[in-house]
Amino acid sequence: MSDDAHAKVDEMLDEIQVKHFEMAGMIGEYRTMLLKLQNEHDDQSVSLAQGLPGARYHVASKYVDEQWKVLSAQLKSLYGGS
Repeated sequence: MSDDAHAKVDEMLDEIQVKHFEMAGMIGEYRTMLLKLQNEHDDQSVSLAQGLPGARYHVASKYVDEQWKVLSAQLKSLYGGS
């Protein structure tokens, strides 16, 4: 694999890893939000807990999935294969 192609694959892996760290942080934030809801909750907080964190996580998860597809295509273009 050329140095440029290797660098591109390595960069993509870095991006995927960073996104996973961000997703782990989202889970931590969601846990904190749920703990706060146990003690005190209003309609706005409940609505936020029900929708926003899951939506953010879904978008990040979709990004990771798409990056894996791009990475796979990059490797196929370099090495061939099905």
